[in-house]
Amino acid sequence: MLYAWIGHEKRAPVAKGEQTICRDCGGLLTAVMPVENTPHWRHKAGDCDPWSEPEGPWHLGWKELFDMSCREIALRDPATKELHRADVLVGSGTDRATVLELQHSSISEDERNAREAFYRREHRMFWLVHIHNESSFLGTYFSMSLDFGSRLVNLDGKDFAIMRWMGPNKQFIEKWKRAAAHVFFNAGPYIFYLAGPGVASRLGAPLKRGEFALCSLTRDEFLRAVRWVDHAPS
Repeated sequence: MLYAWIGHEKRAPVAKGEQTICRDCGGLLTAVMPVENTPHWRHKAGDCDPWSEPEGPWHLGWKELFDMSCREIALRDPATKELHRADVLVGSGTDRATVLELQHSSISEDERNAREAFYRREHRMFWLVHIHNESSFLGTYFSMSLDFGSRLVNLDGKDFAIMRWMGPNKQFIEKWKRAAAHVFFNAGPYIFYLAGPGVASRLGAPLKRGEFALCSLTRDEFLRAVRWVDHAPS
């Protein structure tokens, strides 16, 4: 957890050993101040959200683009009492409520499906998947695959480029193509919207295994989509 309540203030830790109580589970939280990583709160008895993962500067940078009231919002299934914290929840309590999940590490398809099933019951959901720098295998293959000049299709005023995954294993791109939520990739300063099953079916010929379609957008366009400021995926 990057944020916790200290009295009436929700904030990041400011001093090593600082303690407070988790409002979601009642467990003890202790401040951790790593030398080379992001300050965070650690549950003494284990995080009450089993989907919690280590977070760093990339997560912090994106969360700070939203109001504190939208960051790390706990949601509980009233029937099963299952609890998970949305990285970002915009428009809570309205018909435009949107969950944004920031995914830096790899994730299995089973867990991706579970998160989508949980969050999409009452919310629209976006994934923002971090494509690491070009020194990583994922970053290298992603960069090699980008091709915005060969097969362009205009759909609803947006240009989608159809391209092929150039890595030896197509599992990464195929897994995200099958997502039920909207998927965006963040590679350096760039953001790309991945055509999901519905959009892909409208691009003409069906996409073959290893083929995928991206639409490029700016950070501001992405943030407006999350916040429903203008037309966004439904």
